Amino acid sequence: MQGLISFYNKNRKGIWLTAIIIAFLLIILFLINLYFKNTDKENEVINLNQNKIETNNDKVVIDSNVSAITGDNISSEVLQSHVDVITNFIENCNQGNIEEAYNMLTDECKEEMFSTVTDFKTYYYANIFGGERVSFDIQNWVNNTYKVDIIPDMLSTGKANNGMNKQDYITLKKVNGEYKLNINNYIGRTEIKRDKEEDNVKITVNYKDVYMEYETYNITIENKSERDIKLDSLNSIDSIYLEDKNEIKYPAYNHEITKEMMEINSGNSKTIEIKFYNRFSSGRNITKLVFSDYSNGKYGENGKEQFVISI
Repeated sequence: MQGLISFYNKNRKGIWLTAIIIAFLLIILFLINLYFKNTDKENEVINLNQNKIETNNDKVVIDSNVSAITGDNISSEVLQSHVDVITNFIENCNQGNIEEAYNMLTDECKEEMFSTVTDFKTYYYANIFGGERVSFDIQNWVNNTYKVDIIPDMLSTGKANNGMNKQDYITLKKVNGEYKLNINNYIGRTEIKRDKEEDNVKITVNYKDVYMEYETYNITIENKSERDIKLDSLNSIDSIYLEDKNEIKYPAYNHEITKEMMEINSGNSKTIEIKFYNRFSSGRNITKLVFSDYSNGKYGENGKEQFVISI
């Protein structure tokens, strides 16, 4: 013990210098590990957001051409042309060019969402832009559909964001060689033109309008029989439904259907629209439209059967 104390007294400066150097090296090692750990986290964040296309001083920067939903690739040239069209639309709105922005919409979008420029200004422009400039982030979602986050521009408005971002899904469609837009979560229209005739009753599925959260089917019923018919009794909430290739059923918005819509008198015809719970998915394959509580008066008032249209 006495020897250790004597050794310490003789080499005290060297021991403390060595201790300080070791402590310094350990601190440097800790800081290096911390740096690389944070770098890894930043890379994780970048990977999570690699499908975003962000605006930076009005210049759109493309980070990835990979769909956030399917993982499919889209060529950089096509992606850039899509983003340019969306950017042009938003810039028209930012500058108050209402009519120019409205003219960028497809005819089907105008028909379904905004039949006039005034409707577009009142129900879309005023709600999303409110007469003020916005910035935006675009994410490559699926096919020609893009998720767009609308962000209040604090620099131009002088107002705090307060987390009041708005969101839209914008879909591009080529019409006569020019890209047009479907906005306000409206994906687009698909022509179907499939029909079935049975006992002099013909039901034709004309087309469907697809939205992010649901689909609306346009259907024409021609009753050429001598009996009044009822497409559905509406006694069950899921008696009218779509069915996909995997036999998964998607019921109609039953509460939006009236008895008058379901009744077609002898010799008459009518066109109706039925909305179905069917969140947008590019991979879904609908094969049937089913009225499972159909009555054509053939077996009396209580005679019920199915009317199935393959689509």
